[in-house]
Formats: sequence, structure tokens, C-alpha cells
Amino acid sequence: MKIAVAVMALAFASPMLAQTVPPSEMLDSATLRSTADTLLQQAKMSKDGIAFKILLTRPDGNEQVAARVKSGQGEWHRDFADVLIVLEGDAQIVTGGEVVNGKETAPGEIRGDSVKGGKVQPFRTGDAIRIEPQVAHQVLLAPGHTVRYMAVKVKTSK
Repeated sequence: MKIAVAVMALAFASPMLAQTVPPSEMLDSATLRSTADTLLQQAKMSKDGIAFKILLTRPDGNEQVAARVKSGQGEWHRDFADVLIVLEGDAQIVTGGEVVNGKETAPGEIRGDSVKGGKVQPFRTGDAIRIEPQVAHQVLLAPGHTVRYMAVKVKTSK
């Protein structure tokens, strides 16, 4: 009997859980700017030169803000596209090629020393780029430069 009650409770709770994700949610510029400024200070004190904060999480991904004061690692995501939008700063972004000395750090996630053989492009305030799943990428910073950006991680069926 207890099992039947638990199954019924879960059956009725499932539609309510599905409705907890709002149909839209705004991240205003003041919130993004303030978060990015705070993260920049944290990145300056970080060994890796990066700080990030996830602002929204959804079943198909998340939205986060990141700040970098050093070049990042080479990255590769099996199931997620990255949409990156520069809030402030300037860097370069490498896309394509392969991750050098890549190691799986989580299921479907590879990190490595750098990206070799990719296309290098400027990555400046106001720029946006979508990087498809299974494409190596890396953010590069010149000494003394910083970049703050929004990253939207989108789970795909690729």
C-alpha cells in the first residue's frame, strides 16, 4: 500500500515539476555587469585566471557569466553548444582543430593545454559566437588583457 501511495504521489508531482521552469526569465544588463565585475576581481585572485557563476539552469543547459584574466584551456563538449557573448574586454577565440593533451574531465567534456590547428578570431565587446558540440575551442588573452562574457550552454542532439 505504501508503494502505491508513493507511486501516485510521484505521478501527480511530475506535471507540477515540469511546470516549475518559467516560460521566460530576464537577465538585465545591470545584473550581468555587476556579476561580471565581481567575477573579474575573483579571476584576478584565481590560480587559473577565471571565475564564473551560473545564473540560470534549465533541463537543456544553463546561462552563466565568466571573467578571465588569463588564457583558458582547450575545451571540447560532446553534447553542448556554447553561445558566447562578450560583455566587456578583448581576446581571441580559437575554434576547430584539436585539443592538445586532452583529458576527459567529466562525461563528454574534454580539457587540455590548448587548441592546435583551429581558426583564430578576434573576440571583443559586443561579439557573439556559437560553437557547435564536438568543436574544440579556447579563449586566448594577451598579457594584461581581460574579458568578461556570457556563456549559454545548450544541450543538443548532435
